[in-house]
Amino acid sequence: THDLCESIAGDITPFCDAGAVASKHDREDAAMVEIRKIVGDPLGLELYRLWKEYEEQDTVEALYCKDIDKFEMVMQACEYEKAHLRPKSKVEASDSTNRIDLDANASGAVFSEPMRTFFITTNATMKSPLFRRLDAELRTKRESMLKELGWGITDDERQNYSLLN
Repeated sequence: THDLCESIAGDITPFCDAGAVASKHDREDAAMVEIRKIVGDPLGLELYRLWKEYEEQDTVEALYCKDIDKFEMVMQACEYEKAHLRPKSKVEASDSTNRIDLDANASGAVFSEPMRTFFITTNATMKSPLFRRLDAELRTKRESMLKELGWGITDDERQNYSLLN
């Protein structure tokens, strides 16, 4: 239901306009009310209640659903880097100033630097021990992949949940 409300309200991230971020909950609530009307009760009511449960994060199920959502996003970013990040030596040789550009020899976007901001802003987002462990493992694999491509990693990108407890 989290993604369902975004089909109407839009996917509002921390990088969106400040007004959109401030009104995110109200916009998503209005979207779920609209979806409830379209679907009709009892299913519409159940969808609305599940969305509220997810937003309030008061149940184990809601916590895991949010962790799954966040972890999928981190996995996807790793896959983008793995598929599209140029080796540092090729970036330096081309003296590219664009973070993302189109390479005539590649299909789609090519990254000229790692997605550092994303990995910094997603630190400390996992709440369950399972997803904290999975997140740490994935970030360790990412660090190895970046090293193979000649890129370093900042401490802010590394995950260390033991410091968060």
